[in-house]
Amino acid sequence: MSPDPAGSVSVTYDAETGEYTAAFDPDALDASIAVVEATAAIRREEPERHAPLFEVIDPDALDRICERSSNDDTFVEFSYLDHRVRVRSGGHISVVPKPTD
Repeated sequence: MSPDPAGSVSVTYDAETGEYTAAFDPDALDASIAVVEATAAIRREEPERHAPLFEVIDPDALDRICERSSNDDTFVEFSYLDHRVRVRSGGHISVVPKPTD
């Protein structure tokens, strides 16, 4: 996969807030795959260079939570690759770099 935000996950950046947002079709793509693709696009790296997502969260559980909810208010938040990641049901991801000390 090429780390291209124009792929199956659409990534945008808000310079004012420092937040990346990603959108994906939850009927076509699991939330766990969308997180990996979004972070790869943001970091402009191949996903194979990243720590596996399962080291910080159970990908199957993430997928189940996001697919079972028809309510866009359902979300899961966790740290991954020095970013705060929030995945909402309905196909929305926000990624914010953690502040450095």
